Amino acid sequence: MEFLLDIAKHTRLNFINLMDGLTIEQLNVIPQGFNNNIAWNFNHIVAAQQILCYVRGHVDTRIPLDKITKYQRGTSPDEFISEEELAYYKEQAFTLLETLKADVDAGIFNNYEAVTTMFGVTLNNVNDAIAYFVTHDNLHFGYALSLRRAVLAEAEQLESQNTINNN
Repeated sequence: MEFLLDIAKHTRLNFINLMDGLTIEQLNVIPQGFNNNIAWNFNHIVAAQQILCYVRGHVDTRIPLDKITKYQRGTSPDEFISEEELAYYKEQAFTLLETLKADVDAGIFNNYEAVTTMFGVTLNNVNDAIAYFVTHDNLHFGYALSLRRAVLAEAEQLESQNTINNN
């Protein structure tokens, strides 16, 4: 489990590094052909960990439920995600990994409700959920890489058009 949580930590660090060079406006852009943005994808991985481990484990979540349901599967960005909101999820991304390790070590996940994921994999316990959300985090990091390329390409194209129009 510790190794998997270490992978999750590094993925989340890489995700934050990917976001660091972009403005909050760029993090909120939904490029043509996409249905969400970079900020939503990051907040979603934090929320998904809580759903997969705590909600399915019938244990109180470690962040408020409204902060989880806003980014659960099936949602999409319905409003601008502020710098403050994104900062909250960035902070929680690492705190929640540490808390999860302590909670697993304390043995509080004794009533896990099995679930079959969209990939057809059944999660039977919190250890299965940890392995799955680490994969899930990486999937959304990949989406964010594609989103970043699309956002930067759109910005470059707009800048090019503005240069042409101003000449």
